Amino acid sequence: MAIKTILNVSALAGVKITSRIIGYTVFGLFLNLVLFLFFASWAGRGQSGVPMLLLGLASLLAPVLYFLMGKKQGIATALQFLAERHGSDLSQFVVSKLTENYPQLLDKAHSAGNTGAAIHEKITAQLNKMSEQSALNKLIVDTLLQKFDFISVVSRAIENNPAAGSENREETADKIAKTLEEKLNANDLKPDLSAPGKLVAGNVAVALVCASILPMIFR
Repeated sequence: MAIKTILNVSALAGVKITSRIIGYTVFGLFLNLVLFLFFASWAGRGQSGVPMLLLGLASLLAPVLYFLMGKKQGIATALQFLAERHGSDLSQFVVSKLTENYPQLLDKAHSAGNTGAAIHEKITAQLNKMSEQSALNKLIVDTLLQKFDFISVVSRAIENNPAAGSENREETADKIAKTLEEKLNANDLKPDLSAPGKLVAGNVAVALVCASILPMIFR
């Protein structure tokens, strides 16, 4: 796959990650400002300043959780986007990079004496090299490896499709990329849409506890 194509795809994936990080963080800041202003009088109605202090701490720390949630949701959305819209491009790029650096992996003679552990090692080294190119690539590669048995799929495809000679390497690489694309299920990579709702509910619940229950305990 052309380097221009993968750069465009990476840029689009990066937009999905950064937009969600920014969106979730801004929402968290706004929500907690509203919660603090709304519940401040309740938390401060007693003589103890503990409820007000805890409400303030919760309002300051909660946006950090929204940042982390945005990062998690953004990465999952980017992975789903890559698998759903550009699964073929991603598969071709990874396999082409792998065969470019380790062409001997596709040779029948070499493959016969190549252990699964050695193939795993070479694939891992190539993925690590790709992840070092940018923070975005690292996020995507690391999360992909957590959610999808990427290395085992490529290893099995290489073992099952050794080339008869160097002239067949391109054909073999296409078969491996196709196998990878078929196994890369976008539905398995999609973000958990219930998680943000749980975060908001927990956030409001903590503020409510600080404003209604704690003042009765710390009188």
